[in-house]
Amino acid sequence: MAPRSSFLGMVLFWLAAAQSSSGPGSPSTFPAGSEPPCDQSRRGSVILALGAAGHADVLEVCLRDGIGRFAWVSAGYENRNSFVHTRKVAGCPMFPDNNIWNSTVDTLPVSEESAGIIGTYASNRVGIVPEYTLNLADSKTPAYNVQFASSESDGGKYPIAANMVMEGTSRQATVSRGPYKDTDAHLMVLQKDECKLYEIFALGSAAPPYTAGSGAIYDLTANNIRPDGWTSADAAGLSIWPGVLTYAELFGEGEIRHMVRFTVNATRSSYVWPARHYASRKGEATLPPMGSRWRLRAPVDEGVCRQGDNAGKSYPPEMRRLIRALKRYGMIVADNGSAISISSDTDSHWGDPRSSSSPEYVFNGWTHCLTGRDFEVVDAAPLMAGRDSAEAVQY
Repeated sequence: MAPRSSFLGMVLFWLAAAQSSSGPGSPSTFPAGSEPPCDQSRRGSVILALGAAGHADVLEVCLRDGIGRFAWVSAGYENRNSFVHTRKVAGCPMFPDNNIWNSTVDTLPVSEESAGIIGTYASNRVGIVPEYTLNLADSKTPAYNVQFASSESDGGKYPIAANMVMEGTSRQATVSRGPYKDTDAHLMVLQKDECKLYEIFALGSAAPPYTAGSGAIYDLTANNIRPDGWTSADAAGLSIWPGVLTYAELFGEGEIRHMVRFTVNATRSSYVWPARHYASRKGEATLPPMGSRWRLRAPVDEGVCRQGDNAGKSYPPEMRRLIRALKRYGMIVADNGSAISISSDTDSHWGDPRSSSSPEYVFNGWTHCLTGRDFEVVDAAPLMAGRDSAEAVQY
């Protein structure tokens, strides 16, 4: 994309030309809302969208954003976020490259609270739990208003279909078979036409009208963050899916390039950026606040398991991949749950959790090679571009 100075210069040129409908280079005019398609053939074209009575005219430019979408945008608008390294799902990024979920922690300073917090969880083994499903939706998927119990929820319509899979009594629990009152009943939907993520906590009805505990909507092309003090579908007020570790990431090719979501069994009654909310009445400094960011210590062996049932054995590729990610990107406390439990997806390849030969059971044997004492809590404040933004600066 052209530098901002040259871009604005082009806009000023067209503004000047637009003052005379007969002047050379005058932009074509269209009633607002009936612009021609913006595509590769019109990339960089400028038009004048004529406002109806009481509405201003708008000079629009056909631009392609960082994830390849074309759209007419106001001539003063430019999405400068990049999406080169962030993982993509159905063509949508899991936030921009410079989002906190995609930031690294390997050079951050150790938090002053690290020793006390890690001491609390020193003997707890790391585990992984397949529990979340991401459903895909598009413009044809029906969307509904949801009545939320929490006022800290995003309004608007949420795409929901009866056959969508949600957190329930099994890994194939569908909306139509609910409600699932003894679970957190999370429903996660990616609207791929808009690249928006919809996350619902405690979906309480199997059909419209829908009710739920709370809901949050995320523009995956932006670094927006929830209002300070607000919950989301997660206790920390964070998005969930961008931190979920998938089977495909672990057992596929390449590296894991994002922060990982995990839970502990007790948290403090406070939160640190980028978290926006807490869910505890405990004030002990030896408990982590919501948003506490941990990394695997650099000396931890990446080749051989040093403890547990697999002690002395060489790590398989998927475990080495996880270890590298936990050293470089770390993990973040997002909710209360099991101690040091990493969240994963419900990919069918994980197998039957009741079987000792299932990939889930076997992989947990490898994650048990790591315990709390192998980690340290880092100070993520140097990454903060602004308290009310999820943008992370390079450190």
